[in-house]
Amino acid sequence: MALKMDSQSCAEATPPWAIGLAAVLLIWPVIWNGYPLVFADTGTYLGQALMGYVGWDRPPFYSLFIHALHWRISLWPVVLGQGLMVAHLLHLVLRAQRQPGPVPLVLAAAALAMLTGLPFVTAQVMPDFLTGVVVLCIWLLGFHWRTQGRWERRYLIVLTTLAVVVHQSHVPLAIGLAAVAALLLGFGRGPVQAMRGFGRMVAPTALAVVALLAVNVAAHRVISVSPFGSVFLATRLIFDGSGRAYLERNCPEIGYRICGALDRIGTEHNLFLWTLDGPLYTDLGGPKAWTSEARAIIRGVLAEDPLGVLAGTVRNTLHQLVTTASGDGLEPWRSQPGPGPVIARYLPHEHAAYLASRQQTGELYPFVHRLTPLHIGAFCLGLVGLLVLAFRRGWTLSELGLATLMLAALVGNAAITGGLSGPADRYQARLLWLSLFVALVVLRPKLRAATGQKDSGLAGAGG
Repeated sequence: MALKMDSQSCAEATPPWAIGLAAVLLIWPVIWNGYPLVFADTGTYLGQALMGYVGWDRPPFYSLFIHALHWRISLWPVVLGQGLMVAHLLHLVLRAQRQPGPVPLVLAAAALAMLTGLPFVTAQVMPDFLTGVVVLCIWLLGFHWRTQGRWERRYLIVLTTLAVVVHQSHVPLAIGLAAVAALLLGFGRGPVQAMRGFGRMVAPTALAVVALLAVNVAAHRVISVSPFGSVFLATRLIFDGSGRAYLERNCPEIGYRICGALDRIGTEHNLFLWTLDGPLYTDLGGPKAWTSEARAIIRGVLAEDPLGVLAGTVRNTLHQLVTTASGDGLEPWRSQPGPGPVIARYLPHEHAAYLASRQQTGELYPFVHRLTPLHIGAFCLGLVGLLVLAFRRGWTLSELGLATLMLAALVGNAAITGGLSGPADRYQARLLWLSLFVALVVLRPKLRAATGQKDSGLAGAGG
């Protein structure tokens, strides 16, 4: 496989109207729905900034981000801002790959809007849309740093930091992607460029880690990126079987509080974690109070059955890779644990529109769920297109990097979310759109070259 070195870019400007149109295409579900899409956790993300607290299960930075957009006036600027962020990032990627201007951007946005689940992620008041942003930003930082202007470089650093800091799973994902990209840069451009590239790619994650440490010290008096992450991992181990077997072998001698509640924890880990009248809260005192015991359980299970833990992690990772369904979490959330009470209290003038939306009347979820075969088909089509190209010569290092990071993100996301927490449809659905976009970005210049057409720009050099 030949690797062609990228050449300098002379980028054609994309007018603001094209980015705006692309943004509208990428959030079209809110127009049909009649209100921004929400998830059960949306209430917590709204509430942290509005009520001035830091939750045990998620950092407050996405809360601060959306607060800067809604200001207790409306949630519509939140989804519009998210659409603009994604549309502008797509523009930067297309421009870096010799496809500047309004037409490639609008066509790519239209394809993603019609064929993938990206609009249902971007139009939702949740940080899930930023998972794909992490992937594309790291690629730009690693392979196309020199082609960006001074302010664009600063913007990419800020955007990448935001994308990483909003979700704890993004921290290991970003570090892993930076390492993979650095290996490719070392292969294509030598160790010096690899080290420089790795420094650029990992710098936003370092900033995010500092921010997470600072907020957890201030809010929880704990020096940790994820002070209560052991609750999720211990729960996963118990419900996978290895943790339950450990407890059944050692209870009641070990004296853990959960020993007295084993017969009541049920068979569904999400119900154990989030049911307020369940044993986690009634018997164990809640997640914060159970954290030290959860850590002890993890240590005990790892000491007694490391192969069982490894097997469970691999099994969940493989399960997560094939577990996806569009619309997961888009069922009605008219009361607790949804955002309804928060919207009624802080955005009362929008509460009627929220209740009248297609999501809250139950029309949205069946509609989106029926689109799952289409979205999976588009994902497979993108993979097939890249696979066909893999057997042909002419990959640039930049194109190889983009395709490799996309695949690494799919596997890494499955391992981090499914392997450590537990498989869920929404975890993998937030990344499936990348394969079609990457295929469009990589294949279009090849098709233009094959038909004798000229590109409007040249591929940018990284470094």
